[in-house]
Amino acid sequence: MKNPPTPSNEAERLKELHSLKLLDNLPDEDLDLITKLATDICGTEISLVTLIDSDTQVFKSKFGIKVEQTSRDVAFCAHAINTPDKMLIVNDATQDERFKNNPLVREDPNIAFYAGMPLSTKEGLALGTLCVLDSKPKVLSASQIESLKSLAKLVERLFESHRKSLDLEKIHEQLKLHKDQTEEVAYTIAHDLKNPLDSIQGFLELLQYESHTSLGEEAREYIEYAKQSTQKMTSLIYEILAFAKVTSQCDKKEKVDVEVVIQNIIDLNLPIIRSENIEIEFGKLPIINTSKISFSSVLRNLIGNAIKYRSKERPLKVKISIKDKLDEWLIEVSDNGKGVEERNLEKIFKPFYKENKINTDGVGMGLATCKKIILNLGGKIWVDSEFGQGSKFSFTMPK
Repeated sequence: MKNPPTPSNEAERLKELHSLKLLDNLPDEDLDLITKLATDICGTEISLVTLIDSDTQVFKSKFGIKVEQTSRDVAFCAHAINTPDKMLIVNDATQDERFKNNPLVREDPNIAFYAGMPLSTKEGLALGTLCVLDSKPKVLSASQIESLKSLAKLVERLFESHRKSLDLEKIHEQLKLHKDQTEEVAYTIAHDLKNPLDSIQGFLELLQYESHTSLGEEAREYIEYAKQSTQKMTSLIYEILAFAKVTSQCDKKEKVDVEVVIQNIIDLNLPIIRSENIEIEFGKLPIINTSKISFSSVLRNLIGNAIKYRSKERPLKVKISIKDKLDEWLIEVSDNGKGVEERNLEKIFKPFYKENKINTDGVGMGLATCKKIILNLGGKIWVDSEFGQGSKFSFTMPK
């Protein structure tokens, strides 16, 4: 028996094999279909997708044999990988000087015939083979050889798809790390700014209280301006803190009674709803499985915005509906308020954007937070609006 030679690029080949993690997940159902097809086409007892590691030959997929691996020094495929672009065919192993004393020939599975096409990367690194074996000598037809080569190309493409999947996982992890770090920085900065602003607010109120006898009207006016500015800044910081706390890890999901959530929001806004004759309409709504805190936050923002930006020309009417879309819920919140100008429809979901710059209420983080929550829950959110007539905010949530 002749031991298989070691490829000249062995170190690079092994590094590639291990980086693809093909040895980590055995077996592979897609490859099992290919090995079965290879046996049918070539009329052999056994077919394998093999991976050649430093000391072992591992069967990534197998048909017609029970063992999971063999030693590399007896592996036919360890010979085949030395010619990455050429199929190794042994028509009668019992008469071949390289293999006739091989234990796999003399003993079970008594290999007499072998044909193996190396499985190579784009860089020409042969990681293993797609091979067929039989216990009787055999000669493949030209058509069978070409079919086996085509199947090997298909295996190589599956390996390349696996590589791309690993690359995407790495990118996802990097993006998640960057996202988490960005949120942590935003949270830290906002938290650190809040304390000194609270102190400034306190000192301004103290100064305003004691200034009636020592400062004139103009000075008191300046103090009031400063107080309003610090109040706005404090509101902004609280909004940033709320936005930063919305992480990609959603709250625990539970059964949520949407009607109860809406009724709670109505109760919170009851004084203005009664004084302004606001009508909030919703019919029989389903119980959905989602994050109650996140879902409630989105609805509270959308209903609150409808109230805040209502038209002065007519009483506000808000309609809430939920539609069953097979694998997701479609939630719609419609109103007959001021509406949004078409040129601003994409802008309103950006942080700090305010449709009405004159309106001093809020800091423009509400819809940005809604979008972040919905994306984290696996849905999407959008708006349809006619300026002067009203808006319809729609968002989806996976079931």
